[in-house]
Amino acid sequence: MTQISRFTGEIVPIAQVVTGDGDESAAPEGGGGFADYALVSLHCLRIYLDTSYRMTIDLLKEMPQITGEIGLSKADLPAPSTL
Repeated sequence: MTQISRFTGEIVPIAQVVTGDGDESAAPEGGGGFADYALVSLHCLRIYLDTSYRMTIDLLKEMPQITGEIGLSKADLPAPSTL
C-alpha cells in the first residue's frame, strides 16, 4: 500500500462524515454532479500531492486504485475547473 493510498483511505471516511454524504454515490448517475465527500477528497489529494488542479486530475487518471477508493472511475473524474 502506498502513502497516497493510505492517505486516501484515511481522508475519504473523514470527508464522508464531515459532509454527511456517508451513503451517497461519489458520482450519481444522470449527471447529478458529484458527492461533496468526493470533491473534498479530491481537493485534499491535490493539497497532499502539492499539484495544480489539472495535474491532480491527470495523475488520478493513471491511478485507478486511488480513484476507486474515492468511489470514482477514470471516466467519472471531474474537470479541473469543477474542483
